[in-house]
Amino acid sequence: MDLNRKRQAWACGTLLTCALTMTGCATVQKVLPTKAWHQARVRNEGYSLLYQLLNQESDVGKILIIKHADPPVVDIIKEIASACDQARKDLDLFHQKDRHLSFEMANLPEMEQKTRAAIQSTVTKQLLTSSGKTFERRLLFTQAEAMNYAAHLAQVLHDQENEPLRKKFLDGLAQRCTTFHDQVVDLLK
Repeated sequence: MDLNRKRQAWACGTLLTCALTMTGCATVQKVLPTKAWHQARVRNEGYSLLYQLLNQESDVGKILIIKHADPPVVDIIKEIASACDQARKDLDLFHQKDRHLSFEMANLPEMEQKTRAAIQSTVTKQLLTSSGKTFERRLLFTQAEAMNYAAHLAQVLHDQENEPLRKKFLDGLAQRCTTFHDQVVDLLK
């Protein structure tokens, strides 16, 4: 009788091990990257870039604390900063409603990160060491570049977004940044 119990225990243990192994394999298959996972990762990388840009642009007006510019330049810079600050806050609200939305995935290659840091350092020095019309042109030029990039990034995100509220937000942001770009370019003429 003892031998039968041992055989039954061995058979149950073997069946349990097989069941766990089969279940474990099925779980692993579900975790492997899928097309949906890839799309979510790409989307979050885009949102991360947009969030970073909006965060930087919301501070652009701070340079006017120490530098002087004519009223039309001051007005457009403050308007851009305010709009970017509001857009960043809107993204924060989207993140609160959907925790799968991440703004910390800007996985740029190291060389790209270093290049961007070098450009930012150079532009900052140029802005801080210039004055008058030269300062204004440089500042406006940075905003033309930033708004052009923001408009295109928002449009590409819009084209990949499925959630209606975020899609509408991105469309509006792309249009707003395009308008800012055009206004800045007009001031550069």
